[in-house]
Amino acid sequence: MSGWRKCDTCRKVRSTEDFDGDGPKCTPCRTTPLPVSRTRATAVVRRTAPRPAAVPSTEAGPRRPLLGTVGSGDLEVRERRARRAAAEALAQSHLQEFALLLRDARAAEGLRPLGIVPPAPDSEEGE
Repeated sequence: MSGWRKCDTCRKVRSTEDFDGDGPKCTPCRTTPLPVSRTRATAVVRRTAPRPAAVPSTEAGPRRPLLGTVGSGDLEVRERRARRAAAEALAQSHLQEFALLLRDARAAEGLRPLGIVPPAPDSEEGE
């Protein structure tokens, strides 16, 4: 058997002479008193002053300049994206009317038709 062992308490490698037989603790760990446990400190609570509530303006004035770059947070981009999503949803719900309006708008701009054929009405005409 080797002359060295590891203590289970302090995890130090000591000679077998520092242990009492096959005990897991070394002599210094058995003879010194346990350290006094400290109580856990309470968490620090930081309080900030409440922000004043935003008062909506009754006047519709010019928009203030937007800060930052154009992107997902830009107000105008979000408005355009919302308008486009609403137009797509409306086009899906009223497919025939949308196809007719799109055809007329393209013709007014001098563009050729897209080849979108307006769907047939729900009622069947004499077959």
